[in-house]
Amino acid sequence: MQVSREAARRLMIERQGITEPQGDVKKRRVYDTVDRLGCLQIDTISVVERAHHLTLWSRLGCHEKDLLGELAYGDRSLFEHYAHALCYIPFKDYRFYLSQMERRGEGMRERFARRTGSDPEFIDRVLRRVEDEGPLSSSDFEGPRTVDGWGNWKPAKLAMELLFRAGVLLIHHRRSFQKYYDLAENILPPGVDTSKPSEEERVTFFALRTLSALGLVKPPELRQYYHNQSLRLGTSKQLQNVMDGLTSEGEVDRHSLEGDSSPHYCLPGDSTRLEELEAGDFAFDDVRMFVYFDNLLWIRERVEALFGFEPRMEIFLPREQRVYGYYHLPVLHGDRLVARVEPKMDRERGAMVIRGYWLEEGFRPTEDYEDGLQANLDSFARFHGTEEIDWQA
Repeated sequence: MQVSREAARRLMIERQGITEPQGDVKKRRVYDTVDRLGCLQIDTISVVERAHHLTLWSRLGCHEKDLLGELAYGDRSLFEHYAHALCYIPFKDYRFYLSQMERRGEGMRERFARRTGSDPEFIDRVLRRVEDEGPLSSSDFEGPRTVDGWGNWKPAKLAMELLFRAGVLLIHHRRSFQKYYDLAENILPPGVDTSKPSEEERVTFFALRTLSALGLVKPPELRQYYHNQSLRLGTSKQLQNVMDGLTSEGEVDRHSLEGDSSPHYCLPGDSTRLEELEAGDFAFDDVRMFVYFDNLLWIRERVEALFGFEPRMEIFLPREQRVYGYYHLPVLHGDRLVARVEPKMDRERGAMVIRGYWLEEGFRPTEDYEDGLQANLDSFARFHGTEEIDWQA
């Protein structure tokens, strides 16, 4: 079956949970959203609210932000680790990260010594303190900071982070966003599966997880959604072989995408949905804003191919190289990315300031779009605890 780009992007929007009704958000719905996405990227930038909360807001609307922390640090339904980047991940998927943790543990002490110039036995001393005292943060340790590729970190912080990446420690909780680490064995919830999967089972798991989150996918994208290097999901050719095997077993369906010579794959149920979408069965017409750390925008080439939209995350660019704002948000209208907005939370005034606004070339805003954008901005402001929007753009 040849699939149009329109049907493919509409399936992606549905698979990302964007078309679901907003409001009445309980803890279970927050968990289901993270589970549906496979993982939820955590980010420290706070020009507005942190990215993990905004990814949920784009799908759920206004909700209690504490629900995410309760799921991760109270209920132990989610854990922190590296998937696309540092993410919240459902604990039921824990075993599929064990190989990554094992690889991270190899040569850990040598890396510590090379980066700090300290005795690698320091790692064991840090670990003993956590064993004896319970959850600790880097602030519980003294020591000079060092500057290298890991940032301005104390040896204790580097030691704890290496132990975390190796799965020896996990994040017990956060306080003012600072991590507190504890032994993994003290955090793992009862009944969690800790059996290490085979390599074939592991790669298949991430492949099917990606299809579930994105809809119609080509093999290279399977390692771009879960793209952390230590996951090592294989080359494009190896992933093509995986998809061929799953196709022969009836686990996935193979299609072609308009304008792309690469084979594309989806879950069998999504083949039926694609037929419906090709026939025009898509009623979503809302306006939603997204941060670039959102799962929807992770794969730049995919966004460009399906939406005809050039993602430009400019927070790491010098001011003179920016085309849009430092922290601008793409705007979705129905099934198209049509504009960009640059908001900034003025916490002293308690106002949401709109510093920039850019329409995509060829887009002509309608009254329905403008009403939808205003409603989304109102929701965005309320999510940040204000009713005031200062439109300076």
